[in-house]
Amino acid sequence: MRPVFAWIFAWMVPLVLAGCGDDEEPQDPPAQVVKLVEATQPSVYPGRRFVGRVEARSTVDYAFQVGGRIDEFPAIQGAVIGEGELIARLDQTDYRLQVRAAEADHEQARRNLDRQRTLRAQGAASQAALDAAVAEFNRADTQLDSARQELAYTTLVAPFDALIARRLVENYTTVPPNTEVVRIQDISELRIRFNVPQALMQHLDGGRRFRAEAEIATLPGERIPLAYREHATEPDEVAQTYEVEFAPASEAALIALPGTTATVHLELEETVDTPLITLPASALDNDEAGDFRVWVFDPEDGVVTPRTVSVGETLEDRVMITAGIEAGAQVVAAGAHRLRDGMRVKPLDAAL
Repeated sequence: MRPVFAWIFAWMVPLVLAGCGDDEEPQDPPAQVVKLVEATQPSVYPGRRFVGRVEARSTVDYAFQVGGRIDEFPAIQGAVIGEGELIARLDQTDYRLQVRAAEADHEQARRNLDRQRTLRAQGAASQAALDAAVAEFNRADTQLDSARQELAYTTLVAPFDALIARRLVENYTTVPPNTEVVRIQDISELRIRFNVPQALMQHLDGGRRFRAEAEIATLPGERIPLAYREHATEPDEVAQTYEVEFAPASEAALIALPGTTATVHLELEETVDTPLITLPASALDNDEAGDFRVWVFDPEDGVVTPRTVSVGETLEDRVMITAGIEAGAQVVAAGAHRLRDGMRVKPLDAAL
């Protein structure tokens, strides 16, 4: 049988070799056509537009420091009352009785003190008795002050020219101490509050001046010049933006209620070079960890590689890149989800 197997093997080998010679060598897949954009560096920081709200200079939820039944509540929602005018008052009957009792105890303690001083001067009373009379008078004096203070706490008056924003309870309600009964707002100067990104905030912290104007919903098409007032130094935990406050300039009048929407146009008064890079928002991709990245084209090898970047604010359809890429780099503008590291691509302009 051995000669038969040897003959079959000798007959099949040439056929196998001939078949192998017919196979073509594997070819590389065609290069993916992509649109490229250049990472650019703006020469100046552009003006921006923000949406904000008209707010009062301060908003306070006002409360009685003592408890009782509200007896007077003349404050009307939406009305403006002057500083020192009555907002609300509790029933004062019990508190007046406490003052009268404290006054009686105080008078008794004063007379006892005068008597002990006279007796001590005559040698008919000990120093200990005089000291006890002094201590008793001091306690009575403190109790009288406390009773009078609690009586004063039964009345709420406006601490400033106040807008009554909301009555939080109704008249004749019995409230415990420190229960908020009314919300008042200081409208001596209206403010416009809005949030700005970190890239703009650094210029504000650096002392640069802004030119700001606002359009409010109640006066469409009219721009009101604004003046800077203050800003928060801690960013929002989610958006990483900072709250800033502007107010109408001295010659401007802002006729609006707190809560009105405002559009703020903000520009730097001087030219500021920025080291930031801008790219179309469509160029951004996410890696497996959820971090932002872009795909950079290597013109020598004709391939793309991912580059992790830090993203700043959005300017319409473009985003600012704060780190991870340099100006002039060629970046894939769209379709990043179809790319892989080292993939051969062909620029769209070259493919035409």
